Amino acid sequence: MNRRRRLSLGLLAAVLLAAALLGGCGSTALTDTQLRSRAGRVCALATRRTNRIATPTMPTQEASFISRGIVALAPEVVALRRLRAPGGMADDYRDAVEATGAELTALRSTLKGLRAGNDPVVAIKTLQQQLAPAEMKASIAWSALELPACRGD
Repeated sequence: MNRRRRLSLGLLAAVLLAAALLGGCGSTALTDTQLRSRAGRVCALATRRTNRIATPTMPTQEASFISRGIVALAPEVVALRRLRAPGGMADDYRDAVEATGAELTALRSTLKGLRAGNDPVVAIKTLQQQLAPAEMKASIAWSALELPACRGD
């Protein structure tokens, strides 16, 4: 294949990839019903994943527990961020997703500390204090959006 043809195919591939990525970004706002349906499915899947994680029985198991929680929740946050709420729901949706993202950030920070040798008991107490406001904010916003699957209760 000559150089010009390879360049044309490469450009075509790049354009197709960009179109696919942009098309999947959710740049168009969903309807209320679409948002509730899609976000509800995302949250329900994350709930099923987290429910399968065994609760630790010893402080030495905390890092593994949190790591599994991060693996279960990270795709939820990514998927929720890709959805675009309609105008009337946008502020509550943004608040809910930001709060859910803050919960994930707190988990990651705690895991980093545990791996660095932090006392597991102190780390978990600190995590609980960090999670409380984010969980409350998320619960209020998800309730306002009528998305009980995302409330986490």
